[in-house]
Amino acid sequence: MRGKILKVYFIALLLGALTGIIGSVFQLAIARLSGIFHWVIVNVGTQSGLLTLLVSMVISALMAFLAWKMVVQIAPEASGSGVQEIEGALLNERPVFWRRLLPVKFVGGILAISGNLVIGREGPTIQMGGNLGGMLGEFFHLKRQRRNTLIAAGAAAGLATAFNAPLAGVLFVIEEMRNQFNFNFTNFKMVALCCVMATITTHMIMGADPAISMTVFAAPSLKSLLLFFIFGLIVGLAGWLFNVLLMRTLKLTDKLTTRQRLMYVTLVGALIGLLAVLYPEAVGGGYGIIEKSLTMSPSLGWLIPLVLMRLVTTLLSYNTSVPGGIFAPMLALGTLLGLACYKILIYWMPDLSTQPGMFAVAGMGALFSAAVRAPVTGIVLVVEMTQNYSLILPLMVSCLTSTTVVQLANNEPIYTQLLRRTLKNQRLKEHSL
Repeated sequence: MRGKILKVYFIALLLGALTGIIGSVFQLAIARLSGIFHWVIVNVGTQSGLLTLLVSMVISALMAFLAWKMVVQIAPEASGSGVQEIEGALLNERPVFWRRLLPVKFVGGILAISGNLVIGREGPTIQMGGNLGGMLGEFFHLKRQRRNTLIAAGAAAGLATAFNAPLAGVLFVIEEMRNQFNFNFTNFKMVALCCVMATITTHMIMGADPAISMTVFAAPSLKSLLLFFIFGLIVGLAGWLFNVLLMRTLKLTDKLTTRQRLMYVTLVGALIGLLAVLYPEAVGGGYGIIEKSLTMSPSLGWLIPLVLMRLVTTLLSYNTSVPGGIFAPMLALGTLLGLACYKILIYWMPDLSTQPGMFAVAGMGALFSAAVRAPVTGIVLVVEMTQNYSLILPLMVSCLTSTTVVQLANNEPIYTQLLRRTLKNQRLKEHSL
């Protein structure tokens, strides 16, 4: 018995190391290719403004097309975020084809994200981690139950790697995948060990800096918690709207023929390339705009149009079905929404010891919590990402309030809805055959 336990713990540590390596290389490759893309645009821009637009549009469209083509022809399960695929695998309703998924998700994700589409690296890293777990489970001839634990542990390690947030990775499995994860002490330790090892590996490769560098704030006054409660109500409505719009637009694009979808992907890629030159804040995964908005004092006239623009580009990008998630775009939307709401709410109580960055932090956690319906994960994730541990209380107020709004609206967690869509499309495809 002890030997078996030590064996699965060793496999969990190995899985964490592999996920940390793959996730880190994934991030570095995206940064490298994005840098090359930017260098080309800058150098072309010295010759002609029109040529800059054309080159940017062609490159983004080509990257989006190649990523989409890889998904369609090789690994359809690599489409989109991938979190719903992991949940489906744990329910034994979705297969784990790690041999074809890993290269497609890795290369396709690098192409799509480097092409400035408004998608994040976190979903792909989570899915790749889960598939690495399936790979090791198959390699070591583990039973289905243990193999599922490794899939969950790999997914948690993927989140820990992407955000430099090991505790959030553990909580994500417990809270978001609570209906699929077989919880017991050994399984829990496997997940925890995997996240710890993945984070250590990531630190060795990329350093231990927080995912989002920003000011570390002191705790706000208790009186200001009323503002964070009101803010939570607003973000809860925003989270509900985000979920509704995402699912409705996906329903529309699901009706497209292959040729129509090809045109859609190409046009969206070209549009993203155009915006990358004319309005760069509206495109990209989101980390750039988060850092920019936190280091400046943007006006409402700049924030509100940008929130709307990034909402539209997020929906357009995710509907292309290229490998990429919605974590980072949601965090960016939450940040911008927090800054905008701060400028409005502070008029009510101008003498409170609150700063715009506090609402930016609360916005990240509250919008994530509302859409995913995982408030504890949202709180810990944002605290680990920003290292603002003193903001736990206002984060709890905003996150719990926003998730309550979505719960009362009877809107299911976004990944539950995405999984249901995937299973429905699978049944339709099987019926057509």
